[in-house]
Amino acid sequence: MTSVISRGVRASINQALLDAVRTLGVEGEIPDLELGRAKVPGHGDYATSAGLKLARELRQPPASIAARLAETISVPDGAATVEADSGYVNFRLAEDWLRRLVGQVTSAAGRYGARDVGRGERLQVEFGSVNPTGPLHIGHGRGVTLGDSICRLLEFTGHDVQREYYVNSDNLQTRRFGLSVFARLHGLEPPEGGYTGDYVKELAEMARHDLPDIEKLPADEAEPKLRMYAIDKMVERIKATVARVNVRYDEWYYENRLWEAGLAQAAIERLRESGNIKDRDGALWFGEPNDEEEDRVVIRANGQPTYFASDLGYLLSRFEQRDFNRVVEVWAADHHGYVARMKSAAAALGFDAQKLVIILHQMVNLKEGKMSKRAGRFVTLDELVDRVGSDAVRYFYLMRSPDTTIEFDLELAVTQGNENPVYYAQYAHARLANVEATARERHPQLPERADVSLLAQPWELDVARQLAFWPDVVEDAATLLEPHRIPYYVHDLATAVHRFYHAGNAQTEHRVVVDDPEATRARLELCRAARHTLKTALDLMGVGAPERM
Repeated sequence: MTSVISRGVRASINQALLDAVRTLGVEGEIPDLELGRAKVPGHGDYATSAGLKLARELRQPPASIAARLAETISVPDGAATVEADSGYVNFRLAEDWLRRLVGQVTSAAGRYGARDVGRGERLQVEFGSVNPTGPLHIGHGRGVTLGDSICRLLEFTGHDVQREYYVNSDNLQTRRFGLSVFARLHGLEPPEGGYTGDYVKELAEMARHDLPDIEKLPADEAEPKLRMYAIDKMVERIKATVARVNVRYDEWYYENRLWEAGLAQAAIERLRESGNIKDRDGALWFGEPNDEEEDRVVIRANGQPTYFASDLGYLLSRFEQRDFNRVVEVWAADHHGYVARMKSAAAALGFDAQKLVIILHQMVNLKEGKMSKRAGRFVTLDELVDRVGSDAVRYFYLMRSPDTTIEFDLELAVTQGNENPVYYAQYAHARLANVEATARERHPQLPERADVSLLAQPWELDVARQLAFWPDVVEDAATLLEPHRIPYYVHDLATAVHRFYHAGNAQTEHRVVVDDPEATRARLELCRAARHTLKTALDLMGVGAPERM
């Protein structure tokens, strides 16, 4: 049982399947047998099209192959029964195994599902790194929560994760920011392309107080000082905002460090030696040797570096100087044109481009009429948190795959009813905590050990079945870097929990806490296993697991 728990039941079934395939005489590489959750509940819990996949190699009818496999497969610990259906092999989790699983999950508590997928892999996740020239808005919030949940998943699965915010501090936009503060300091309008928000006026007045005589300096001397002062103040505000949605960073890495350490210059020289940096029209360009079609400017003709110049040094910083094995970047979808360029640059610098993983996320929209906006002003992440709370913000951001646009429904997010997925999930956890409190009041001396054989009702076993799926969800979400799989699972587990709870409302003998202490203790064990797993899943989403609602 312990081996199946540590590996996950799907992995154990898969190994048993592969062992059986070998006994049929298949040699060499085995094709993908597509073992996964059964799409039709009547077919069991897992299914594989092994008979169809092996028909050509074994030169036998798929149904015959599936039947032979079903007779041969032996799942460890009797975790599942096996049956053939045409060319498919179906697996149904055994009821006795599900009952035993409940006790194992309770013992593991919050570590259940935490397989060591990463084996200590040292990697960096860089996310939320918008220009520090204004407050975070609701679109930025999606990247921040997505990146944080990826980090939580990777940490949970044995990776050594560093969380980083890359602070742009030496580029065209931040220089415009500095000039905007300078203009407001002197009672002038910001320059074309500058920043006009009220916060810029506020920063200018703060600078007047904190930087004595700054207003007496000419623009070329004052701008760098004002820029760094204003950026530092904005970083403080960004830190406070992300903390409100339970996000932390290990490092706030300033762009100017790359130039001060000579990393950007070193990267440019290395690319010059490889023929990837070219002098043309007074500027420096990056591209493939002897091919100018996809060239991109690194240093402008006026001597000013582009974003890309700093990014070259940033690649050296992470893959060489700090020696991360893998780097995960979370970007907004409007940066999609930059992906190929960055991977090409990584390869040209001598790094494995596959180790640079870039995740793009789409926009966030608010449903019309649900939140007023002053003319010409975006909705900040702080305002969204004020309106619906941190838990709803994170849950709603994570409910959709990054490649889909989110339509954030503010009314739904504050609704206290089952139609609100956040309320639905948290209420399930609160119910589980409540029955434990009720059990302690009614049975002060419950049996120390639970007789899980008393868990016989289909709704009880359905909760246990959902618990069995959890390690699969964790592994897939971590391996594919897809945290949106977690809220899908949370909804399924919460549904099983609510059904289990309502069975007791329909018939009192099926309540968790009954006169029989043995039955109560068994059901309480199931509640604890479900509560631990639900809390773990919500933690990976950065969402609270309240005990009362």
